[in-house]
Amino acid sequence: MRTTGLVAVLVGAAVVGLSACTSSPKPDSAPSIATEPAPSMKGFMPDVVGGSVAGAVGQLEGTLRVDDVSGQGRVVPTDGAATGWKICTQQPGPGAALDGGQRIVLGAVKTDESC
Repeated sequence: MRTTGLVAVLVGAAVVGLSACTSSPKPDSAPSIATEPAPSMKGFMPDVVGGSVAGAVGQLEGTLRVDDVSGQGRVVPTDGAATGWKICTQQPGPGAALDGGQRIVLGAVKTDESC
């Protein structure tokens, strides 16, 4: 009886020892890359209404959507071509607390159009 218990303990220790040796990462394996979008900036939402889309995109981080609020259904650029667009609406509003996970939605029209 005692020998069987001792053998079981030794076998268990050997299995634990081997699994500890084989669980280390391979030196040629690539590190994991996060695929989640970057969180929105933390702090407070600035007042971006009246400003340019390009300026807001440069100031805000994270999940940002810009919609054409003219009713024409155009795609609003959020890159270097966004300089010809101004912001009419924003959600969340100015001064709202940002916890880092909120979606920011801006409404915009071309700079020569009225909101």
